[in-house]
Amino acid sequence: MNDLAKNYSRFLLAPDEETDFKIKYGTEMYRKGFCRLGLVAPDRSLVQNAQVRVKLKKHAFRFGCNAFMLGQFPEKEQNEKYEEVFASLFNEAVIPFYWSDLEPEDGKCRFESGSVPIYRRPPPDDLLAFCRRNNLTPKGHPLCWHSFLPGWTPNDPERFMQRLQRRLRELSARYGDEIFLWDCVNEAQAHQPLLHQRLSHDYVERVFHMADTLFPAARLIYNDNNHWWDYLGDYSPVYLLVQRLLEKGCRVGGLGLQYHMMAKYMGAPSDKFMNPRLIYGVLDQYARLQLPVNFSEVSVISRRDLGNGDLFQELVTERLYRIWFSHPAVEGVTWWNLVDGTAAYAPMGSEEGENSLRAGLVNYDFSEKPAFKVLKRLIKEEWQTDTTFDYVLYEKNMFQGFYGDYDIEVRTDAGVFTGEFHFPKSPAEDIPVILK
Repeated sequence: MNDLAKNYSRFLLAPDEETDFKIKYGTEMYRKGFCRLGLVAPDRSLVQNAQVRVKLKKHAFRFGCNAFMLGQFPEKEQNEKYEEVFASLFNEAVIPFYWSDLEPEDGKCRFESGSVPIYRRPPPDDLLAFCRRNNLTPKGHPLCWHSFLPGWTPNDPERFMQRLQRRLRELSARYGDEIFLWDCVNEAQAHQPLLHQRLSHDYVERVFHMADTLFPAARLIYNDNNHWWDYLGDYSPVYLLVQRLLEKGCRVGGLGLQYHMMAKYMGAPSDKFMNPRLIYGVLDQYARLQLPVNFSEVSVISRRDLGNGDLFQELVTERLYRIWFSHPAVEGVTWWNLVDGTAAYAPMGSEEGENSLRAGLVNYDFSEKPAFKVLKRLIKEEWQTDTTFDYVLYEKNMFQGFYGDYDIEVRTDAGVFTGEFHFPKSPAEDIPVILK
């Protein structure tokens, strides 16, 4: 890496015993637990003695990515490779619901497969089918954002809110039984009321109240872009906004913090959002809201002007994921663009515009960059549970592992049986597993 890259990362990658300690012990304390099992044979009798193997197949922690390029490449082989690479690493997929792109004409929504194509906006039905095929958790993004409002929506704030309610009602009717995570309001602190007069002064809480009624089973998240690292204790802007929502009776189910390394953030602000001390401090502050936090849109650059940009991206990505994974308030991290050359506002496959950031995890030909390999090592190897133990009825029958979904193989005198179970963060004393 050259001097520019070293300057950007001088706080994040500096030797720091305190950060190393928090990473090591935070991971053990907050991502793992002791799981006790009770085995039930296929005939519903209790298993007496067995040899047991358990293997984590899906983390409870959400390792996600936007899936905006599903079916967007010109060649069939490229689209197949995109699905394969995506599913090999992630357990969550973000589905685009940008209003102006989902409904270019009033009443004509692009829900179905085969809808008129718009770049980086595959139909939600296709994306949900992709999630079902690969056991991915779908997340909708966003219900309301002052950007991407259709030009045909009413200018009057009250009429606008009525039309927005109709949009939410339609999304709830179609996807309320499948999508249980939604970015409810996006980037409210970047909203400029004098420029976007269609939105009322209290639109954020009004949208949350609408969504509360229409999406009763969903988690509704407030998603913020470039203000979360302005740390002022109890007077931090994002903290105050979410606190206001809670005081207004809004059912806020989480807080999304964007982490885009855009050029405008890579000067003095990088001293903040690339400083472990500030990251931990901000997360401690937001934890006081008693809401889970997810780093909702992550773009770590590998720009050409960094010398060895791939090395910068690799080292920074590993350090950030370790920090985020170790903090108890964080429940997920979502990478934003999987493939280089597929960023917004730039020709596909080029290094123009946002593509010049080279913030993908794989190259345009789908070859793995070092950052992809390091995440695969962390998620699939280091942060993995694959262990065995001897099972004896009425004994502890316990193993230590990461929270999530497991496969189980049980060997008894009567034969070999399999099953699956979920290990939550706060399990009951024993988790019953019915074998097959």
